[in-house]
Amino acid sequence: MSRIARPRPRAIIVASLALGFLALLDRAQAAPNLDSLLSYEGASLRDVKIVGTQSSAGVEVQDVEFDGAKGAERVQAYLVRPAAAGAAPAGGRFAAVLFVHWFGPPEPDSNRTQFLDEARALAQRGTVSLLVSTFWSDQARYDRRTWQTDFDNSLRQARSLRRALDILVAQPGVDPKRVALVGHDYGAMHGAVIAAVDTRIRSFVFIAGAPRFPDWYSFGSATGVPKGEERAAWQRQFAAIDPVNIIGLSPAHFFLQFGETDFYTPRRAFLSLYEAAPEPKRLATYESEHEMRLEIIRQDREHWLAEQLGLAAPGGH
Repeated sequence: MSRIARPRPRAIIVASLALGFLALLDRAQAAPNLDSLLSYEGASLRDVKIVGTQSSAGVEVQDVEFDGAKGAERVQAYLVRPAAAGAAPAGGRFAAVLFVHWFGPPEPDSNRTQFLDEARALAQRGTVSLLVSTFWSDQARYDRRTWQTDFDNSLRQARSLRRALDILVAQPGVDPKRVALVGHDYGAMHGAVIAAVDTRIRSFVFIAGAPRFPDWYSFGSATGVPKGEERAAWQRQFAAIDPVNIIGLSPAHFFLQFGETDFYTPRRAFLSLYEAAPEPKRLATYESEHEMRLEIIRQDREHWLAEQLGLAAPGGH
C-alpha cells in the first residue's frame, strides 16, 4: 500500500479550498454544454444486425452490429442473455449491463471480449449484457488518430455508447430501472461522460479510469501532441467532458476500482476522481497494475453489481 506524506493542517485547508474552487469553475463551464454536445440520434432493435448466435450452459451469445453515432465507426458487439425465458428472476424482468473495454494492446482482451466471461456469469443470474467495440478496439486505427480530432472522437464515442444503451434497454424483458455500466480505462472515462447526461444508468463501475482525457491522449497521436498555447486550448476544450469535472452531475451510484501500482492512474489521480464522484460511492484499491486482472477485483465488482441490480444468487433464481 502506498504511503502519503501528511502536509500540515493549514496546507491541507488551503490546497483543498483551491482545488474545490477550480473544480467548481470547471463544472460550471461543463454543465451547460453537455446536453448539446452529446445530443444523438436514437437507436432501436431494428437497427441491429445479428451476425451469429451461440448457446451453452444456459447462456446465449449473439454477435451483433449496428451503426454508431454519425461519423463514428460501425459498432460490433456481443449481446449476452439467459438462453431461456424462465431464467428471469422473480418478477420476470432482467437486469442489464453495458460493458466498455479497456485499451491495452497487445493484450488479446483489448476489445469487446474483455468482459465476456463476466457477462456469461451474470446471464446465469438474470442479466442481459451488451459488450461493445470502440474507436480504440483496433490499435492501428487508434494510432492514426490526431490530437486535433481527439475531442470530437470522444464526443462521437459517447454518443455511440448512448445508442448502444438504447439497444440494451430495448431488449425483451429488460427492466429499465435496473441498468448498470462497467468500464475499464477509456471505457470508464467515456462512461463518466454518459453518467453526466443519461439517467437511465443507475449504477456505474469504473476501473482504472483517469480523471482527465488529456492525461492519456498526451501519450501521443499521429500528429504528436499539442504544445504551448495550442496545448492549453486543447486542455480547456476537454474540461467540458473531463470525468473529474462532470461525474458529480450524476444521480447514480458509483464503485471505483483502482490499482495501487498502476502507472497510469497514480493515487493522487484516482483519489481526485473518487472525491469528485457523488454519494453514494465506494472506492476499492488493490495491489495491481493497470490491467486489473486479480480475481478479487472481479469478485468485488460482481458482488457490488448483484447488490445494486438485485440479482439472483449464483446457481439459483
